[in-house]
Amino acid sequence: MNAALPVFSVATPTRNSLDKLKRCVGSVRGQSGVALEHLVQDARSTDGTADWLRAQAAQHADLHPVSEADGGMYDAINRAWSRAGGRYLSWLNSDEQYLPGTLAQVQACFEAHPEVDVVSGDFLVTDAHGRAVALRREIPLCRFYVANTHLNTMTCTLFYRRELWDRGLLKLDSRYRYAADKDLVLRLLAAGARFHHLPVVLSTFGIDGTNLSTHTGMAQEAESIRLAFGAFRWRPLRALALAARRAERLLRGCYRRVDLQYRYAVNESPRYAVFTARQLGTRYSLSDVEGGSEPAAVVTAHGNPERNV
Repeated sequence: MNAALPVFSVATPTRNSLDKLKRCVGSVRGQSGVALEHLVQDARSTDGTADWLRAQAAQHADLHPVSEADGGMYDAINRAWSRAGGRYLSWLNSDEQYLPGTLAQVQACFEAHPEVDVVSGDFLVTDAHGRAVALRREIPLCRFYVANTHLNTMTCTLFYRRELWDRGLLKLDSRYRYAADKDLVLRLLAAGARFHHLPVVLSTFGIDGTNLSTHTGMAQEAESIRLAFGAFRWRPLRALALAARRAERLLRGCYRRVDLQYRYAVNESPRYAVFTARQLGTRYSLSDVEGGSEPAAVVTAHGNPERNV
């Protein structure tokens, strides 16, 4: 990071996931053209994470790790954001990545739309090796759909103006263990925060069968949040809301299959694997732990070919 104040403050909560964390850090480090700080909040991992983070921080001024006990993932994110200095805040879990150029595109979007409080985008679902499982092109977030169906985005595509934090609107409710992101988005929408959807693939969301979303507690928390924000209690009406959301996605071309090439960070340097996905669809489940894209090469952060894979 240069001497200027950071534009982005990226929070990453982690615990005992060092291999994934290295790739996540690489994807943030590979963002060019933006000033950033990466706030890694480690919950006293026992796999060498703290030592690795200390060594990395000694070499990279934009990495700011803290290793301490916390009250869970959402508390860890709050702790990281509480020491953020950037104009825009985001969080990226250790099994997620920003694609090259993401932060520059988000910064340009915020600057072009000064009235916008939150930017969201599209994302790739990948397996543990970075192979594409699905491409999720989404529609703008609205309270009706989020309350009555589900949160139709992933947090790895959400970026917030820091004024939301300063106003006390961005703090995650750490009483939740699985669905505080849904609660946060609904609270922001209810408070009048202005959302903008950037129709660009910004991030990767990794699935390996261990995601919090697979826990049975997720459904219970999501239901209590829905009811708190005025969702229909009669399930057939919710089914109509889901059908309306799907129809809107269909009209916007969100279900169209595409060919796609993308770069996935394979270490902290970063080096990237270049993947090509053919006729990539939109549907997936959290048990889909094998992608179908094919790696073509490994390249450096500047895109120079290093070797075939």
